[in-house]
Amino acid sequence: MPSLPVPFPTGELIRQKTNIGYARNLWIPNSFDYDVFEDKFWGDALLSLYPSAKTNGTSAAVTFAEHNANGYLSLVTGTDNDGYAGQGMGLQFTGDRGILAEFVVTTPSVVTTFKMEVGLSDADDDGGAINVKATPSFTATDCAVFVVDTDDDANIGFVSAMAGAGVATQDIQAIAASTTYRFAIRVEGDSVSAWINGNQVAGHAAGIEGGSKLTPWVFAQSRLLSTSRSLLLNKWRVTQPSY
Repeated sequence: MPSLPVPFPTGELIRQKTNIGYARNLWIPNSFDYDVFEDKFWGDALLSLYPSAKTNGTSAAVTFAEHNANGYLSLVTGTDNDGYAGQGMGLQFTGDRGILAEFVVTTPSVVTTFKMEVGLSDADDDGGAINVKATPSFTATDCAVFVVDTDDDANIGFVSAMAGAGVATQDIQAIAASTTYRFAIRVEGDSVSAWINGNQVAGHAAGIEGGSKLTPWVFAQSRLLSTSRSLLLNKWRVTQPSY
């Protein structure tokens, strides 16, 4: 259990009942006692601290374009069946210390024949943390991710794996095209909870191995030959107690 409290997504503040809850969560990102990594993808180049993107297939790419309005990173699936593009940040976070990971993503203009993952994973070089949402089957040993996989259905699901054993998928809502979502995942020890647009939508009490090193992770994959999709990562932030 972390020495310091793990924050909640700021969008959830209106649902908390005590003044201390409001004050604590609003001030945490500015506190020296917390580590905060945040990127809005401004400027003229991707930060050099990032590991290489994980891509496979014709025209699959993670691209940073200078002068994008509002700033974003494009994850382009390319035109191969099951071609993909994924980006991590680094394996510096653990549930035992506590994590709040937050993401703002915009879905492609067409969301058929498409798979995406947004969340936390134990590798930044896997061809997706989840192989198939329907089963589910995993590439990652430990992960907690929002998943859309139209090989299964058109729903956003929340899936986690703990020490190689998967936790059942929780379907939440249908995915919408050209839509911006705010996803958040909170990990405290082995417990994970999931949030969409400020609302808690899922939770697994024993959902992940708290000692495993994790990275924020965003991934897009095509589910049909010659059909490319682009997922936009507008912003991400990870907050953890420093001790």
